[in-house]
Amino acid sequence: MDRALDPAFRRRRLIRRVGLAVALAGGVALLLVLLPGWLRPSVSRERLRIETVDRGPVESVIEASGTVIPAFEKVLSSPVEARVEKILKRPGAQVAPGDEILELDTSSAKLDLERTGDRLAQKRNERARLEAELDGKLAELSHRAESLKLDAEIAAHRLEQTRELRKQGLLSESELRQAEVEEKKAQIELRQVDEDRQAARRENAAALRSVDLDLKILEGERDEAKRRLELATTRSDRSGVVTWTVPEEGATVQRGETVARIADLDSFRVEGTVSDLHSASLHEGLPVHVLVGEKSLDGTLASVHPTIDNGVVHFTVELAHPTDPALRNNLRVDVLVVTGRSRDTLRVPKGSFAGGDGAALYVVEGDPPRRAARRPVRLGRSGFDYVEVTSGLAEGERVIVSDMSDYDPADVVDIRN
Repeated sequence: MDRALDPAFRRRRLIRRVGLAVALAGGVALLLVLLPGWLRPSVSRERLRIETVDRGPVESVIEASGTVIPAFEKVLSSPVEARVEKILKRPGAQVAPGDEILELDTSSAKLDLERTGDRLAQKRNERARLEAELDGKLAELSHRAESLKLDAEIAAHRLEQTRELRKQGLLSESELRQAEVEEKKAQIELRQVDEDRQAARRENAAALRSVDLDLKILEGERDEAKRRLELATTRSDRSGVVTWTVPEEGATVQRGETVARIADLDSFRVEGTVSDLHSASLHEGLPVHVLVGEKSLDGTLASVHPTIDNGVVHFTVELAHPTDPALRNNLRVDVLVVTGRSRDTLRVPKGSFAGGDGAALYVVEGDPPRRAARRPVRLGRSGFDYVEVTSGLAEGERVIVSDMSDYDPADVVDIRN
C-alpha cells in the first residue's frame, strides 16, 4: 500500500531543484558575460610599437641607393702615340702636384719635334734668301729710277734751251718738236720705273707675308710638338689619389687614349640608381637627402642619365657640403629624392601598416594601454620617417604602427603587460 511523501522531504527536494536551476542560470549568465573577453584576442605590450600622432612636415620621397664618388676626377691622356716604359704610381697611391705617374717612350715625339725644327729653320733661310732677292730687285729699280730721273732733268733742260733758240729763230720747228718728244719720253720712262718699283714693293710684301704665314704655322706645330712632349711626362697637376692607370708596362697607347685617372678626395658627389618605375618623377633640381650612417646630408638632383640600363635609372646628386668628413670614396649610402612636401600636417611615424584609402590603425586606449580599437583612417604622403594622416585620427592620439595583420578582423584587441 502506497504512502504519501513526507512534506518536509518534498520541500527539501523542491529547494534543491530550484537551487540547481538558479545555479545553472547564474552560470549561463556568467558565461555570457565572460565569454567575449575570453574570445577577444590579446597581444603582449612588448611586441607593439606605439607612436603618438603629432603635427609637422611630411615629405614624399623616392628611396634609392647611391655610391659616394669624387666630385672631380682628372683624366690624363697620352698626347702622342707612345709605349709605356714604367708605371710609377699604382691605383690607390697618393700623389702631389708635379708627381710623375707613368714614364712613356717619347722618342717618336722627340723626332717629330726635331723634324719640325728643321723645317722651321729651312723656312727661315728661305725667307732670308727671298728678302735678299727682293731687296736686290728694289735696289736695281731704284738705281734705274735715279738714272731716268737724271735723263728727264737733262731732257727738260734741253727743251728749255731749244725753246729759247727757237724764239731767236736759231732752230727750226721740227727741232723743237723733237726736244719736246724726248722730254715726254724721259718722263714716261721715269713714271714707268716708279710704278715698277711700287709693284715690286707690293709683290715683295705679299711674298714675305706668305713666307711669314708658313713660319707661323711651323712655329705653331713646333710649340704643339713641344707641349705634347712636355705632357707626355704624365705629371699630376693636383693632390689626389690615383684611381686607374694603364695596367701593363710595355703597352702601346694611342694619341688621346686615357693612361691614368686622378681623383680629388677633398670633395665628393653621389651617383644614385633607382628603378625605372620612378623615371617620370625624376628631374633636375629636386631636393635630395643622402643618409650617411646616422647623418643626413642635403643635396640637389643635378642630372638624370637619359638612358635606362636593365630597368635602372642613373642620376647624379650634388651635395650642399661636398667636403663633409663623413664622406668616403665608394661609400654606399641611401638616397631620398624629395618629390613633394606638406609643411604642417597631421602625421604618424612610419611603420609596418599598409597605406591607402582602405587603411586601418589600432588606436590605443588607457594609460598604461589596456586595449586597442581598430579605426579606419586615410593616409596621404609617405616619407622616409613619417606618413601623412588626412582623416581618421586626431593630434595626441596613440596608435600601433607595428604589424597587426594577424588581428585584422578584430575590432578590439586587448594589450597584456
